[in-house]
Amino acid sequence: MYRRVLLPIDGSPPSERAAAVGLALARRLAASVVLVHVVEPHRYRDLRNYQEALERARIVGKALLAQWERKANRAKVPCDVQLTSTEPESRPGVAEALADAGVAHGCDLVVMGTHGRTGLPRVLLGSVAERMARLAPTPLLLVRGHSAKPALFKHVLVATDGSAYSELALQHADALAGALGARLSAVYVVPDLTQLYMRAGRAWMFANPLQLQAQLAQEQARLREQGEYILKDAAGRCKHAKQVHTVLREAGRHLIGECIREVADEVKADLIVMGTHGHTGLRRFLLGSVAEDVAQQARQPILLVRNPAALTRPDETHLPPPGERK
Repeated sequence: MYRRVLLPIDGSPPSERAAAVGLALARRLAASVVLVHVVEPHRYRDLRNYQEALERARIVGKALLAQWERKANRAKVPCDVQLTSTEPESRPGVAEALADAGVAHGCDLVVMGTHGRTGLPRVLLGSVAERMARLAPTPLLLVRGHSAKPALFKHVLVATDGSAYSELALQHADALAGALGARLSAVYVVPDLTQLYMRAGRAWMFANPLQLQAQLAQEQARLREQGEYILKDAAGRCKHAKQVHTVLREAGRHLIGECIREVADEVKADLIVMGTHGHTGLRRFLLGSVAEDVAQQARQPILLVRNPAALTRPDETHLPPPGERK
């Protein structure tokens, strides 16, 4: 499982919350942590000159790192600290600096805080999480900043669609559930073909409404069958979780992300694991912009697992259609 966890520290409530979760998780996994603060002088524009602002930023950063180093020592979690910086007035460099630090220290997980604002969650001083999802080769755990105490992750929910992108997410969810002794649930959301046809403007292909209805019903049944097969296959692939609970959910007129969030609440999951190919931030995964929707709206922390190897393969399921099984 994860052996070295990167914890970005900036002193904001979301960052404090995420660091607490990351530290607790590292302790449970017998992992070490790397505490990183990115020095950003532009936070102190009220000072007279750049050098004064830079010095103030460094002092604050060192104090924050020292505070969390003491917390790590009290928790008996091995830790390293790094004070790093970006180019002057270069806010987009924060994610790059964090990603570089993670690679340099050999981290295999990043834990970051999020406000959960509109669009992609705004993390630290900007949309850093979006860039980290694209830059970092490691999984990214997004944690909201308003919960009362660190989650213990007693119930993990993984969203799967049978694709190469969700395949690695399943492996991470299984390993994490096994390491933490947590329950594991897997959800597959069957999209509503009627809505997809209408949005794509393909209803004109059927002059007879009854023919369209019959065709959609047949294809919808096939999607349900394939979803059942994908979930059964996913459960069979899990080797670490003691038991895997599967949930097949019909999307109907709802968004897929909304269905995943509903299932997470129903099964009382305290962590959602999802796959992403990270082409442009959290752009597309599963059957649409699901990662963005879930990360923006879900109450639970979200573990995003990028599968770089999948970038060289077609974005299609590794399973044969139900009618073509051998």
